Amino acid sequence: YIVVLDELRNFHLFLYFTGSHDTMTYCLDKNSSVSGNESKVVKLLNKCMPCIVHPIIMKWSTTQVLTVTEQLEAGVRYLDFRIAHKANDPSMNLYFVHMVYTTVTVQDILCKVLRWLETHPQEVVILACRNFDGLTKKLHRHLIACIKEIFQCKLCPRNVSMDPFFLLLNLHPTVWRRELNSTVMSVELWDNSKD
Repeated sequence: YIVVLDELRNFHLFLYFTGSHDTMTYCLDKNSSVSGNESKVVKLLNKCMPCIVHPIIMKWSTTQVLTVTEQLEAGVRYLDFRIAHKANDPSMNLYFVHMVYTTVTVQDILCKVLRWLETHPQEVVILACRNFDGLTKKLHRHLIACIKEIFQCKLCPRNVSMDPFFLLLNLHPTVWRRELNSTVMSVELWDNSKD
């Protein structure tokens, strides 16, 4: 079996993962302000006509109805995490965002993903972390520390080849992917030279 896979290395292999767009929008905070990255027009309209605009924003922003655990149980293996820090929030809490912020923290959801992985040891989950709205370098380091503390040895090592054959032969329960962000980057978990 392994010899056959090694011989097929010269052929292109495409792996398809079922994913969810804006994974965490099932728990958007109805009382949340509009995120800092939204346009001035959206913010102004929401401020002037919140009774009309905010429900539209909530409806537009909600792309998922299943919890992250329910999505994993349904076969989703690619989670689209849009991470943010709320403006004027003195805490180190990080949230998810899609026009408005979520009611749950990133740390809580990462723990739920870990619990799911522990009950499904043969599974691989890809977490695409992006946006990083409002994250300073200090907050980004905090995010990395949380990821490392929560997942520990379940993380796919930074220097591991993302070659599909390597992943098939050496399954890591969690694979992290980071979208290019020109303002805050980490070389601890993500190799920026390959972005």
